[in-house]
Amino acid sequence: MKLRITHEKLEDLHPADLADIMEELSASERQSIIASLDEQTAAAVLGELDARLTTQIVEDLDPEKAADILEEMAPDAAADVLADLSKETSEELLEEMPGHEAKEVRELLEFDPATAGGMMNTKFVLISESATREEVLEWMRKQDQSFDQLDTIVLLDHKAQYFGVVPVVRILLAEPDERLAALKMEPLVSLPPEADGKEVFQLFDKYNLRTLTVVDKDNRPIGAIAVDDVVSHLLKR
Repeated sequence: MKLRITHEKLEDLHPADLADIMEELSASERQSIIASLDEQTAAAVLGELDARLTTQIVEDLDPEKAADILEEMAPDAAADVLADLSKETSEELLEEMPGHEAKEVRELLEFDPATAGGMMNTKFVLISESATREEVLEWMRKQDQSFDQLDTIVLLDHKAQYFGVVPVVRILLAEPDERLAALKMEPLVSLPPEADGKEVFQLFDKYNLRTLTVVDKDNRPIGAIAVDDVVSHLLKR
């Protein structure tokens, strides 16, 4: 199969569709496409590709380009990619990444991929349970980040401990002065990072969760597992 689409058109395709096309191409053609995409689009496409192909592509990329793409990925997705690379290559790419992003990914690499810690994303939204609906929306408007995939907000109490979660749809439908504490979901569900995959899957299934919060020994949120992370891990089994 030969690709007969201009590189300008490639970026207009959905990442999953572009990934499907790339799986039918030769290794050199895949490398050419990834090299031509901006880092954000390339990151999204690699996230949709088979892990084996992703590993091949990243290994053959210029380290600086590869690190720029990994930086655009969610920390858990970047950790999954790096975990499949040789230790030498993984360390080289981490050295190329900015300090904060590299630190997040290094911490995730310490967890077994089949545990809650290995599945969680360390980038999630934390809000005080005492905040009002209008305060939350105003804060979100001022943030320089995309909330396209956000459907759940994690709440903190006055001790900065886990208080619960609120679906974004509940916030949108609430009165402006409604406090998030009154909107949280029941029951209060969380897991420690060492919990195994079976426990994670059981909680998602039992409570029809879209997000599961991971907490440390002091009950402080350290990550969140989204339902798409669960599906991805189930498909790899």
